[in-house]
Parts: sequence; C-alpha cells; structure tokens
Amino acid sequence: MICCLQTLLLLGAPLVLSGRVLTAPTAPNNFFYHNFLSRNGSKQSIGVKLHVDSAQASVFAVRGGNVTLPCRFWYEPELSSPREVRIKWSWVPAAGGHETDVLLAISPHSRSFGEFRGRVQLRQDFPGDAALLMTELQLNDTGRYHCEVVDGLEDKSVSIDLELRGNVTCLI
Repeated sequence: MICCLQTLLLLGAPLVLSGRVLTAPTAPNNFFYHNFLSRNGSKQSIGVKLHVDSAQASVFAVRGGNVTLPCRFWYEPELSSPREVRIKWSWVPAAGGHETDVLLAISPHSRSFGEFRGRVQLRQDFPGDAALLMTELQLNDTGRYHCEVVDGLEDKSVSIDLELRGNVTCLI
C-alpha cells in the first residue's frame, strides 16, 4: 500500500488527505516543498532552503599548530526550532588521491577517522556552526576539505583549501 502511494506521488498523482490535496515534492530551485490545495482550490506552498558556506575559501596554518576550518549552515526562512542534521567533513590531499572521511557528526555525537582520529572536532559555538577544529597539524594535512550538511534528503556542501607551512630553523 505504502509503495503504491509513493509511486503515485512520484508520478505526480495528487493524494487527498482530510479535504486537502498533497502533490509530489518539487525541488528545481533547492527548496523542499509541500504543496497543498485547500478546500477552495487555492494552492499553498511551504518551503525551507538549506544554505552552507564558509567565511574563507583558503586557510593557512603552521605545522604543529591548530586551525579552524570555517563552515556554517542556516535555513531560509529561519526555523523556529533546530533540526537534527548530519555533518560530514572529508579531505582530498593536495598531492592528489581519493577523498577520505575526516569526521562525521549527528547532534552531539561525532566520530573522527584515520590519521585525523583524536585531532579533529566540531566547534559548534552557535546554532549552525559546523567549523572543524584541527590540532597538531601535519604537513600532509594540506589539501581540500569538504563540509557537507545533510538534512533529510537535502544536502549542501562547501570546500575549503588548507595550506600548511613548516617551521624552518637555521643553525649556524
């Protein structure tokens, strides 16, 4: 029964629920919509758009130091109560290679992976803050980091380049 209803909604067939007609969600402009036809036939839409951005496209740091990779998300229109989202940070090395997971977080729970384990965490200073705090930076941490925010079926991401410079000590 549920499978048939989902198929009908995906094919654009309206579903009548308690005097209202619910049509299939649409998302050509990144909005999540619920379209309703009221009893008098007028169409009403309720939409929420997820945004993700970074204050900086590139960040520079020193080997052995700490850095914050900025990332934030918000909704338009602003929500009255917070939603549970999944935040995923991943990394592609500057030298090339495949994308590697750095950190995955859902609400207060997070997990870091591989060489990043124990060296990364989310800042979460304010609602929508998804900044990545990194400690004990290594030269091979250089690369492109992706901050992805997932809310249900909708996801948005932003990329930040991290460049590390080593400390040079000259002994005479």
